[in-house]
Amino acid sequence: MPHNPRILALDLASKTGWAVGYPADEKPRSGSVRFAREGAAMGAVFAGCRQWLNDFLATENDVKLVVFEAPMVPQHMAGRTSAEIIRVLIGLCAIVEELTHARGYDVREARVSDVRNHFIGSNRHKRKEAKSLTAEACYRLGWRPTDDNAADALALWHYQAAILNPDLAVQTSPLFRRRIA
Repeated sequence: MPHNPRILALDLASKTGWAVGYPADEKPRSGSVRFAREGAAMGAVFAGCRQWLNDFLATENDVKLVVFEAPMVPQHMAGRTSAEIIRVLIGLCAIVEELTHARGYDVREARVSDVRNHFIGSNRHKRKEAKSLTAEACYRLGWRPTDDNAADALALWHYQAAILNPDLAVQTSPLFRRRIA
Protein backbone atom coordinates (compact mmCIF):
# COMPACT_ATOMS: atom_id res chain seq x y z
CA MET A 1 0.00 0.00 0.00
CA PRO A 2 1.48 3.39 -0.97
CA HIS A 3 2.33 6.06 1.58
CA ASN A 4 -0.54 8.59 1.38
CA PRO A 5 0.16 11.80 3.34
CA ARG A 6 -1.45 15.10 2.36
CA ILE A 7 1.17 17.03 0.39
CA LEU A 8 1.82 20.77 0.26
CA ALA A 9 4.00 21.66 -2.75
CA LEU A 10 5.62 25.10 -2.94
CA ASP A 11 7.21 26.76 -5.97
CA LEU A 12 9.05 29.37 -3.91
CA ALA A 13 9.65 32.90 -5.21
CA SER A 14 8.49 36.40 -4.32
CA LYS A 15 5.20 35.20 -5.87
CA THR A 16 4.90 31.60 -4.73
CA GLY A 17 2.79 28.88 -6.27
CA TRP A 18 1.23 26.28 -3.98
CA ALA A 19 -0.68 23.03 -4.41
CA VAL A 20 -2.16 20.80 -1.73
CA GLY A 21 -3.85 17.42 -1.75
CA TYR A 22 -3.52 13.71 -1.14
CA PRO A 23 -1.61 11.63 -3.72
CA ALA A 24 -4.86 9.95 -4.79
CA ASP A 25 -6.68 13.29 -5.27
CA GLU A 26 -7.78 13.88 -8.83
CA LYS A 27 -7.91 17.64 -8.34
CA PRO A 28 -5.50 19.09 -5.81
CA ARG A 29 -6.20 22.69 -4.77
CA SER A 30 -3.73 25.31 -5.93
CA GLY A 31 -3.04 29.00 -6.13
CA SER A 32 -0.34 31.60 -5.78
CA VAL A 33 0.53 34.20 -3.19
CA ARG A 34 2.75 37.27 -3.11
CA PHE A 35 4.42 37.51 0.31
CA ALA A 36 4.98 41.28 0.16
CA ARG A 37 4.33 44.10 -2.27
CA GLU A 38 6.60 44.21 -5.30
CA GLY A 39 9.87 45.97 -4.47
CA ALA A 40 9.47 45.40 -0.71
CA ALA A 41 12.50 44.80 1.50
CA MET A 42 13.78 41.24 1.70
CA GLY A 43 12.81 41.08 5.38
CA ALA A 44 9.21 41.88 4.45
CA VAL A 45 9.18 39.02 1.92
CA PHE A 46 10.56 36.60 4.53
CA ALA A 47 8.10 37.79 7.20
CA GLY A 48 5.24 37.43 4.71
CA CYS A 49 6.34 33.89 3.86
CA ARG A 50 6.50 32.89 7.52
CA GLN A 51 3.08 34.43 8.25
CA TRP A 52 1.41 32.89 5.20
CA LEU A 53 2.87 29.43 5.91
CA ASN A 54 1.83 29.60 9.58
CA ASP A 55 -1.70 30.59 8.58
CA PHE A 56 -1.92 28.02 5.78
CA LEU A 57 -0.76 25.13 7.96
CA ALA A 58 -3.12 26.20 10.76
CA THR A 59 -6.12 25.93 8.43
CA GLU A 60 -4.84 22.92 6.44
CA ASN A 61 -3.95 20.96 9.56
CA ASP A 62 -3.84 17.53 7.90
CA VAL A 63 -0.79 18.32 5.73
CA LYS A 64 1.99 15.87 6.61
CA LEU A 65 4.57 16.41 3.86
CA VAL A 66 5.94 19.68 2.51
CA VAL A 67 7.98 19.71 -0.69
CA PHE A 68 9.57 22.76 -2.25
CA GLU A 69 11.44 23.36 -5.45
CA ALA A 70 15.18 23.68 -4.92
CA PRO A 71 16.59 26.99 -6.12
CA MET A 72 18.36 26.67 -9.45
CA VAL A 73 22.06 27.39 -9.55
CA PRO A 74 22.76 30.82 -11.08
CA GLN A 75 24.49 29.30 -14.13
CA HIS A 76 21.16 27.72 -15.14
CA MET A 77 19.09 30.87 -14.73
CA ALA A 78 20.16 32.34 -18.09
CA GLY A 79 20.74 35.93 -17.00
CA ARG A 80 17.50 36.21 -15.01
CA THR A 81 19.19 36.46 -11.64
CA SER A 82 21.06 38.72 -9.27
CA ALA A 83 22.60 38.34 -5.84
CA GLU A 84 19.36 39.69 -4.35
CA ILE A 85 17.19 37.12 -6.16
CA ILE A 86 19.49 34.32 -5.05
CA ARG A 87 19.30 35.54 -1.44
CA VAL A 88 15.49 35.68 -1.61
CA LEU A 89 15.17 32.17 -3.09
CA ILE A 90 17.57 30.59 -0.61
CA GLY A 91 16.04 32.56 2.26
CA LEU A 92 12.52 31.37 1.40
CA CYS A 93 13.74 27.76 1.29
CA ALA A 94 15.42 28.21 4.68
CA ILE A 95 12.27 29.67 6.25
CA VAL A 96 10.03 26.90 4.90
CA GLU A 97 12.44 24.15 5.91
CA GLU A 98 13.06 25.54 9.40
CA LEU A 99 9.41 26.22 10.18
CA THR A 100 8.09 22.88 8.92
CA HIS A 101 10.96 20.78 10.29
CA ALA A 102 10.51 22.32 13.75
CA ARG A 103 6.85 21.23 13.67
CA GLY A 104 7.64 17.65 12.67
CA TYR A 105 6.59 17.71 9.02
CA ASP A 106 8.27 15.47 6.48
CA VAL A 107 10.17 18.12 4.48
CA ARG A 108 11.58 17.43 1.03
CA GLU A 109 13.27 19.32 -1.76
CA ALA A 110 12.93 18.55 -5.48
CA ARG A 111 15.12 19.65 -8.37
CA VAL A 112 13.42 21.58 -11.16
CA SER A 113 14.99 19.23 -13.73
CA ASP A 114 13.49 16.15 -12.06
CA VAL A 115 10.03 17.73 -11.85
CA ARG A 116 10.10 18.80 -15.51
CA ASN A 117 11.34 15.40 -16.67
CA HIS A 118 8.48 13.78 -14.79
CA PHE A 119 5.70 16.20 -15.70
CA ILE A 120 6.47 17.35 -19.26
CA GLY A 121 8.83 14.57 -20.31
CA SER A 122 11.97 16.67 -20.72
CA ASN A 123 14.17 19.21 -19.02
CA ARG A 124 15.59 20.51 -22.28
CA HIS A 125 13.04 23.28 -22.86
CA LYS A 126 13.77 26.95 -22.35
CA ARG A 127 12.08 28.49 -19.30
CA LYS A 128 9.16 30.13 -21.15
CA GLU A 129 8.38 27.00 -23.18
CA ALA A 130 8.66 24.76 -20.09
CA LYS A 131 6.18 26.98 -18.23
CA SER A 132 3.77 26.84 -21.17
CA LEU A 133 4.06 23.04 -21.46
CA THR A 134 3.53 22.70 -17.70
CA ALA A 135 0.33 24.76 -17.84
CA GLU A 136 -0.90 22.73 -20.84
CA ALA A 137 -0.26 19.46 -18.97
CA CYS A 138 -2.22 20.81 -15.99
CA TYR A 139 -5.18 21.65 -18.24
CA ARG A 140 -5.08 18.17 -19.80
CA LEU A 141 -5.36 16.73 -16.29
CA GLY A 142 -8.43 18.88 -15.65
CA TRP A 143 -6.63 21.31 -13.34
CA ARG A 144 -7.07 25.06 -13.68
CA PRO A 145 -3.97 26.82 -12.32
CA THR A 146 -4.39 30.55 -11.73
CA ASP A 147 -0.95 31.33 -13.19
CA ASP A 148 2.38 29.75 -14.07
CA ASN A 149 3.42 29.71 -10.39
CA ALA A 150 0.40 27.57 -9.47
CA ALA A 151 1.05 25.35 -12.52
CA ASP A 152 4.64 24.78 -11.39
CA ALA A 153 3.39 23.93 -7.89
CA LEU A 154 0.90 21.44 -9.34
CA ALA A 155 3.70 19.80 -11.34
CA LEU A 156 5.78 19.60 -8.16
CA TRP A 157 2.81 18.16 -6.25
CA HIS A 158 2.29 15.50 -8.94
CA TYR A 159 6.01 14.65 -8.93
CA GLN A 160 5.98 14.09 -5.17
CA ALA A 161 2.66 12.21 -5.30
CA ALA A 162 4.11 9.87 -7.95
CA ILE A 163 7.11 9.14 -5.73
CA LEU A 164 4.75 8.14 -2.92
CA ASN A 165 2.24 6.36 -5.16
CA PRO A 166 4.05 4.79 -8.14
CA ASP A 167 0.72 4.11 -9.88
CA LEU A 168 0.69 7.83 -10.73
CA ALA A 169 4.05 7.63 -12.51
CA VAL A 170 3.70 6.62 -16.14
CA GLN A 171 7.34 7.03 -17.13
CA THR A 172 8.88 3.60 -16.88
CA SER A 173 12.39 4.41 -18.09
CA PRO A 174 14.26 7.09 -20.03
CA LEU A 175 13.92 4.90 -23.13
CA PHE A 176 10.12 5.12 -22.96
CA ARG A 177 9.89 8.61 -21.44
CA ARG A 178 6.72 10.47 -22.31
CA ARG A 179 4.56 13.24 -20.96
CA ILE A 180 2.21 12.43 -18.11
CA ALA A 181 -0.67 14.28 -19.69
